[in-house]
Amino acid sequence: MANKDFISRYNQLSGYLWLLIAVVSFLAISYKIITEGASTWLAYYVIPIIALLMYGVKKWMMKRMQRHLQEMASQQKENSK
Repeated sequence: MANKDFISRYNQLSGYLWLLIAVVSFLAISYKIITEGASTWLAYYVIPIIALLMYGVKKWMMKRMQRHLQEMASQQKENSK
């Protein structure tokens, strides 16, 4: 059971890591655009977009896995009767 708790905590932290990467990279790129100009740094906005997509995929997969585990538990419960 402790292993399951570790995995759940890891999944949550890794999801928030992608969100943190998106925010920090957005702020850093915005700062660089303000100080140096948009001609070079504008293309780097792809990084926070990809990080947000990774966050969304991570959340979606976590919900999907949770539903799958619940379905497996209910099937096992039905089979044991």
